Amino acid sequence: MMAKAAPHFDAETIALMKMVLDEAWNRLPPKRQATMLKTSLAERILKLAAAGERNGERLREAALRDVAA
Repeated sequence: MMAKAAPHFDAETIALMKMVLDEAWNRLPPKRQATMLKTSLAERILKLAAAGERNGERLREAALRDVAA
């Protein structure tokens, strides 16, 4: 069985994902930030970007979906 190739992101997409991650993190209340790893949000964003999503608003909202405040 062959391993699935890792997605490749261009510089523009990487900049978008970083911006979205920072925006999503800043929308969380401090109490929630204290109990959640920023990497959890990053993983959600990476997964969607790997599937082709490039809309910043949709990436941010999906990252925050199901994150209890």
